[in-house]
Amino acid sequence: MHKDGPRLWDDTLMEAERIATDSKARYLQSPSPDREAEMQRTRSQFFPLLRERLRNTYLRRISKLNPGEPLAWKYISGRKKASLPSPTSMLLGDGQHTYKTARRAANALNRIFLSFHPSHKAVRFSKGINRQSASLNINASFLFGQQNNSESAATFTSGSSLSSSSEPQDKNEAATTSGLVAHLHSPLDAPFNRTELLAALRNTPYGKAPGPDEVYSEALRHISSKGLRFLLRCINHSWMTGTIPAEWRRATIVPPLKPGKSPELLESYRPISLTSIVSKVAEKMALKRLLWVWTPHPHQYAYRSMRTTTMQLAHLIHEVVHNRNHYFQVSLPKKSGIGNQLHYRPHRTLLVLVDFSKAFDSIDHRVLSRLLANIPGVNCRRWLRNFLCGRYAKTRVGHRHSDRRPMQRGVPQGSVLGPYLFSLYVHPLLNLLNSFAGVTADMYADDLSIIVKGQSREDAIPTANMVLQKLHAWSQENGLAINPSKCEAAWFTLSTHTESDYDREGKWPLVVAGCQIPVMTMGASRTTKLLGMDLDPRLTLNVAATKQCAATSQRISQLRCIAHKEAGPSPHDLRTFVIGYGASKLRYGSELIWAVATDSAKNEMQKTYATLARIVSGVPSTVDPESALLEANMPPLHVLCLRVRLSIFENTRACQMDWMRRPPPEPPPRAGFRISPLSRDELYAFVDAYTKDYGITESSPREERFFRSSIPPWFAASAHRVTIGVELPTDHSITDEEELIREKRRVSEEVLALHSHRSWILTTDGGVDVPKSAGVGILLSSLNSSEIIEKASINCGARPCSYRTESRALLLALERLMIPRIRHRRKTLLVVTDSQSLLAALNKGPLSQTDWTEDQIWQRLLTLTCAGWSVHLQFCYGHCGVHVNELADQYATQTMESGQYTEQGIAPLWHTDLLTCFTTQLTNKWRSTIRQDTHRYLLGGARPSDLSGKDLTTQEVLHRQELVHLARARCGESELWGRLYWAVRDCTNQCRFRNTSPEQSAYMRSNNDPTAPGTDTVPPSAREEDVSPVRRRTLTRRRKEKCPHCDSTLTGFSGLVSHCRSFHPEHPPPLPELKCDFCDTVFPTRRSTAQHRSRCAHNPDATRHRNSSARRRSLLPQDQPASTSTPIGPQETLHHLLLECPGTLAVRQRLGIEQDLRLGKFSQWQLLHSRKLLSLLDHLLGTQMALYS
Repeated sequence: MHKDGPRLWDDTLMEAERIATDSKARYLQSPSPDREAEMQRTRSQFFPLLRERLRNTYLRRISKLNPGEPLAWKYISGRKKASLPSPTSMLLGDGQHTYKTARRAANALNRIFLSFHPSHKAVRFSKGINRQSASLNINASFLFGQQNNSESAATFTSGSSLSSSSEPQDKNEAATTSGLVAHLHSPLDAPFNRTELLAALRNTPYGKAPGPDEVYSEALRHISSKGLRFLLRCINHSWMTGTIPAEWRRATIVPPLKPGKSPELLESYRPISLTSIVSKVAEKMALKRLLWVWTPHPHQYAYRSMRTTTMQLAHLIHEVVHNRNHYFQVSLPKKSGIGNQLHYRPHRTLLVLVDFSKAFDSIDHRVLSRLLANIPGVNCRRWLRNFLCGRYAKTRVGHRHSDRRPMQRGVPQGSVLGPYLFSLYVHPLLNLLNSFAGVTADMYADDLSIIVKGQSREDAIPTANMVLQKLHAWSQENGLAINPSKCEAAWFTLSTHTESDYDREGKWPLVVAGCQIPVMTMGASRTTKLLGMDLDPRLTLNVAATKQCAATSQRISQLRCIAHKEAGPSPHDLRTFVIGYGASKLRYGSELIWAVATDSAKNEMQKTYATLARIVSGVPSTVDPESALLEANMPPLHVLCLRVRLSIFENTRACQMDWMRRPPPEPPPRAGFRISPLSRDELYAFVDAYTKDYGITESSPREERFFRSSIPPWFAASAHRVTIGVELPTDHSITDEEELIREKRRVSEEVLALHSHRSWILTTDGGVDVPKSAGVGILLSSLNSSEIIEKASINCGARPCSYRTESRALLLALERLMIPRIRHRRKTLLVVTDSQSLLAALNKGPLSQTDWTEDQIWQRLLTLTCAGWSVHLQFCYGHCGVHVNELADQYATQTMESGQYTEQGIAPLWHTDLLTCFTTQLTNKWRSTIRQDTHRYLLGGARPSDLSGKDLTTQEVLHRQELVHLARARCGESELWGRLYWAVRDCTNQCRFRNTSPEQSAYMRSNNDPTAPGTDTVPPSAREEDVSPVRRRTLTRRRKEKCPHCDSTLTGFSGLVSHCRSFHPEHPPPLPELKCDFCDTVFPTRRSTAQHRSRCAHNPDATRHRNSSARRRSLLPQDQPASTSTPIGPQETLHHLLLECPGTLAVRQRLGIEQDLRLGKFSQWQLLHSRKLLSLLDHLLGTQMALYS
């Protein structure tokens, strides 16, 4: 048995292959007609069998795809994509040599990857470290936040509460060259504790390739307690002695081929270093301590919390538009030639993108050692020094390895500390470049971008050349090499009539390292790309939007491979794949594109996003975008873009960036002033319009954002004294609601009884009743006591989530009820809460938190444990009668009703609550503006479909085919019965069961139609169960044309012409009939004749209604026009057929749907997600949909 099911190549297939192979061998040995026929017969038996097995294997495999498995995402990304050749099979030579063995090829690649030799500066580390500068003063305010130094020292020694140190660092705060803060007596030298090791192991992902020691991350994640102690002892020995094991210094380089490169060239391969997983765990522990004394540069957007690529792009757009809004005066001659006239022109912006050749591999160890010398602590400094030296690497090609070569320059790639050491290395460079007036330099890893403000090229180019000269000099001094061939530049402007924007004569070249850099201007054939985003000279990002849609189209074709209508993942899993693989590509930078792009670019993105939504439910491409989004339960694109745009501004606001604090520009003394599309005033005015009803405005206090943990790593050694009980299993076989409540109460009281010996009982709860909320804490002496020792409460705001009220309640209870009792002699505490998600977040440990409130909770817990306390946090089920939980719940309800809180003021607004409130209001407005005359809206309104993949009436799992047919039925369109009346299209809206005219009845009776009124035959709605349904032919309005030369009858005039040219070439082609068959009116063209014939009053089958509703021209959110059509009689909608049509009442009664709906056994919404709907449509329309069940 294979992993994905039965073996593909089973005995039957092997026997068929053997027979086909033997018949082919007999034919090749002695060819004859009989043996050839036998060979063809056996092959015709083998290949259909093989295709059937391949199809079954494919359908079975895509049905088992799970978003939680990395291989599932890899499987999707490999669809419809050519695989890269392996170096073993494709590496032939570098143009001069031919490698006959894999070992020789590996040695050649190793010489390319490790080609740097030690320079004259690469001396021993001991000569580059200043021992005296290593012993400097410790800054207590840096460790414990902005507070009194004496208070900080007392806090650390006594074990009382620590204050937050998550303060943002601005570029003006970079006091030293390297950004290091030195200390006199650094606790960095203390041995690592168990909490640090567990946090490092928790952050080690699964599925990573092992290093030369062949230790997998999965083995470390499941290590035993004894193995954990041994691993901690080994890492501490390395840390205290400064020695690095030999296995941690080795690396194996795997050379994959770069996309689009020739496999014959050695330069076409990318080195991927595989280092020891154990070494990475130790590096993570050392990095935690290093980041406590060093902060990366504010203009380094990589490897920093709350810094992203889109934030750097937003900074660029802000600088460009801000410069456009700053005007200068120019005196130009008047058109009359007499005198001059003052003109106002905006400033231009020059962007220079600098590329370094092998930046990470070119770092000079001696320069880096001088920067590391300021790190406090002898052990930390010695360990980092030895981490860099004595390293070796080997290249692997196939199963062969090259000779090992020393890594005498650069930081080790594939390591955890390598990127941060590179950031430390270029810290002085960013300080140097940002010291020039009118110049801003940003970096993302090794990608350097320089922004220069100027009035013209004559002003900006010399400034840029001066900066590039300083950059080139610094690079030569520090061992980095600039690659001029990959450097780019862009000139951002608006006007196309200013000749100074062009340098046609080459007077102002942009030069770096003796080479000229091309500058992209208006009208250039190519665009400049920064961090994956194409930038045009006007910075409208229309080109970027088009390329994002093109790149997403490839992923759409890959996602369609797993979204088969007969098999595939569950709707929820497929939605995860679509959002994570398809929509993520489209949404990269969409918050910036939505701010500056034109409506045509936004519409293109909306169409692509709607296509992704259709993949989830399997509806056809003709379904309107709103119905597709509701079926896929996906929010609209503009809501996601505005949400992320608000998040960027909140992040820059929390980071206190200087460009966020910059005042708005003054307008020029003329009309046409252009405001910034990313203006914070404009955005927050837009947001306040949606959130002001809940008391949320731009000036509302925000909760502090999490930059880094406020707990020093060495301070978390006592975290083992805090235990957390998260899981509370119950009997899943219980279905009765009252019995389930009793079961929850029983298991909760049993687990709480195990901790009844504790001296203090602290129970917390959070309540939300919009716009009221409360977080409360109650201190008791025992589990069964009703006497409250003390209680605390706080107002959590108008729109908090339940998770935030629970976390606020726990933080308040620890701070107000327990910290004042820290010196009490009884030091055992039980905390009871009904928030399982909060305890699951806290269970990650004090050093793995990513939110400010949870970090503060752990800070208070560690404060208690340092004072000798033992704390247990226990989850219990709420609203099931547990005594301590009911007390807290009653107090929370009373507090919200009375509005009397023990804490003054309102808790600061949580970032997630702000985004959720804004998103909810935007989504509600979008749902109020969508079309209300579509099938999907008439059936379920704006309610998203259920993605559980179950029949909501029986809770049975539905197959993929059934789910697709249900989704298409809810949208009124299916390949089995065509399209019901759809207000977006021009078609008849008459119900076929209720709107049969007398003329149509006579015409149907004349053609012996059994469904005609007045006939004695059984209509389709009253067929017996044993009668097999017959697929009804789709009626067509096309004219039947009779051939004048034979007895053939063709559909449409074009079919008649093709028939005559093919079978009667001796006759001239027929002429079109321009006279109406019913009123003998002659028309000039065949098209006008057909249009009249379909609506002629004498035609019994004429269309009685033409939909004249306004067509949508744009997919952008707006108020859509209502249908202006006047329906004749009941409309043929699924809502009418299910609930209103008397012609379908008999079928609904026979299937039991009418009675069950009346008795309330299931709702209309549940009916729309059940097999009963398929059975009903089968009886009504004869679609054979029930056969798919």
